[in-house]
Amino acid sequence: MLNIRRFFGEEMAEKLKVLIVEDDPANLIVSVKSLERRNVEVLSARDAFEALDVYDNTENLSAVLTDIQLPGMDGTEMMRKMRVKEELTKISVPIFAMTAYAFEEDRKHFLEQGFDDVFIKPVDYDKIMETIQFYL
Repeated sequence: MLNIRRFFGEEMAEKLKVLIVEDDPANLIVSVKSLERRNVEVLSARDAFEALDVYDNTENLSAVLTDIQLPGMDGTEMMRKMRVKEELTKISVPIFAMTAYAFEEDRKHFLEQGFDDVFIKPVDYDKIMETIQFYL
């Protein structure tokens, strides 16, 4: 497992705050625990509406990790609404898709839609941490 203090440095490890949007309880638990073990402050939401509320009311968010298939509003539409806020506030937060769609054309589609990167489930949390560092 990646040692986040060694990888990011002590100061950065204390600052990471990630919003996970996942409607499947088992996947949510795995995601939260996996990032918490890496000393990340994790916020979670079970649907896009809750996620937008958290996003709008949280300062210093490092990244958003979202499932694509969510009840009520999918992850792509949620990401678009977050991007609108970015335009207004001029504060950019990397938004990553987590999906079971494993074909390269699916990945390209999500990148074209505006996601910063796409992780295929089951996700590699060390890779997620490296990707967050790339965007910070």
